[in-house]
Amino acid sequence: MDRRASSLIQRMLQGDPASSDEVIRLYSREIYRLGYSLLWSKEEAEDVLQESMLRLIAEVRNNRLRASNGSIRGFLRTTARNLCIDRLRKQDHFYSRTDEIRSVEEATRVNKKPDDVAEENSAREAFRDALGELTDIQRTVLVLHDLNEESVSEIAETLGLSANNVCVHLCRARRKMRLLLAPFMEESR
Repeated sequence: MDRRASSLIQRMLQGDPASSDEVIRLYSREIYRLGYSLLWSKEEAEDVLQESMLRLIAEVRNNRLRASNGSIRGFLRTTARNLCIDRLRKQDHFYSRTDEIRSVEEATRVNKKPDDVAEENSAREAFRDALGELTDIQRTVLVLHDLNEESVSEIAETLGLSANNVCVHLCRARRKMRLLLAPFMEESR
């Protein structure tokens, strides 16, 4: 663990209120991006971020996360990932009419053609459906690597996997996404 994280945990254990603000400043953007990229919802990503931060504070206060045995970043990323997976398992995978109406309204504000909006919605829905077909680990690795631009070694550390295992999951996820999106790509030509 780096010294900054160790110092932050020590300060949190001592009850320093500025330490929580610093944790939020350092890690909230990354955790929000992870939540958003897995859930595709700003509100859900904000909820995951907030819940992850609350769980970190609870772990520190209950003496379950110590400077010697935990990484703040790793804890937050693992917690956020697990919360996202729980939410994905609970929600029905469908694209609601209100989402469609909202995207058309947004498009008219920026002067997009209705056909372009429909094509974007169709692409977004196809991508979301394809992501839903991946295993949890494949989806997580793909999102962390390709959307969040994290290195294989960072992902391996966060998920507790070997770098080789991360590469295997990433390769399988990309292959499956290509297969699932191939009909959509042919259709849009």
